Amino acid sequence: MAHTSTAEVGWIMLVCLIAIGGCASHEPLDMSSYDPSHDQKAIAGYYRDQAVAMREKADAQATSATRYEAIFGPEAGLVSGARSLARYYQQTAQEFERLAEAHASVGRTRRRPAAVP
Repeated sequence: MAHTSTAEVGWIMLVCLIAIGGCASHEPLDMSSYDPSHDQKAIAGYYRDQAVAMREKADAQATSATRYEAIFGPEAGLVSGARSLARYYQQTAQEFERLAEAHASVGRTRRRPAAVP
């Protein structure tokens, strides 16, 4: 029975990892591209994930505004600031959803949108 040394196994693993790494794409996604040859599904997924994150932030700020109002009263600066942030995050989420849908549409139709959002 042949005995393989730890060093030989290490070298074999290193060569395999380098080979696998060489197969991976190193080109970053251009998030503003509507080129149908780009991975529009991945771009749309990114924007949807960002929309979810913004909605979570909006909900957290709305909850904070309610708590601040109970503690400091409705005229407190913390209340209006939290409400403003909640609106901002909600609007940003809507913008990300719009971008996600535009990129998803390009992914489905394989055509650039007539008007780029």
